[in-house]
Amino acid sequence: MISTAVWKAKQATRRLVTAWERAGGRGVAAELLRLARELVGVPLALARELLFDLRRGIRTRGFVRNEDHVAARSVGGDPTFYQPIGLRPLKEALATVPVDRDRSTLVDLGAGRGRAVLLAAEAGFERVVGVELDERLAAEAEQNVRRWHRRAPRGVLPEVTVVHGDAATAPVPSGPLVVTMFNPFGATTLDLVLGSLCTARRDDPDPAWVVYVNPVHEAGFAAFPRFTAHARGRDWVVHRLAPAPGTVTADS
Repeated sequence: MISTAVWKAKQATRRLVTAWERAGGRGVAAELLRLARELVGVPLALARELLFDLRRGIRTRGFVRNEDHVAARSVGGDPTFYQPIGLRPLKEALATVPVDRDRSTLVDLGAGRGRAVLLAAEAGFERVVGVELDERLAAEAEQNVRRWHRRAPRGVLPEVTVVHGDAATAPVPSGPLVVTMFNPFGATTLDLVLGSLCTARRDDPDPAWVVYVNPVHEAGFAAFPRFTAHARGRDWVVHRLAPAPGTVTADS
């Protein structure tokens, strides 16, 4: 909880500096107002995330400054440190994606300790895959999945898998697909991921969707014309990957 507060304070300072550089005192005043509005919801968000873990007997919260640990093994060479995805933005973004979850796969890139993986599993996706480059976090995610399974209601449970690997080279499933990510890497790796999606889904009649929370490098989507912005929130964006031209789809 303390590390989360420190990180948010640093982010706020950077935003104020940027506002001053762009618009002087007026910019700072406007940014302070935005920060105040966001700050009101922070304690509640942290409480919800703590409750999310406690109810499931897992641990997904907390920051891990592991970018140096995984940089050498990253194909793109630009991983960011682990920070757990917020429950609110992920739920908001997923709610805009028009897929039949009970026949769709969700792949979370930069899965960390598995928060998005488990939230997706509870949201009704048929299959959920988490891809994590840091072997230590991947092991923690696998442990969290096992603990979640022990407490999950009896009945039909989705297939949940955690893969230790690089997002840039991870296999791309066929069929209805949702890809989620919480700014896990820089522009170079994002370019590789988007290129891989376009190539792997060239002949797939089903569209794919990319849910990008904290979309720092969203400009990279412009290089791939098959992607179009579908929905947008305060701190997330959803892009749709259309089937390649000439592909026969269910609506054709």
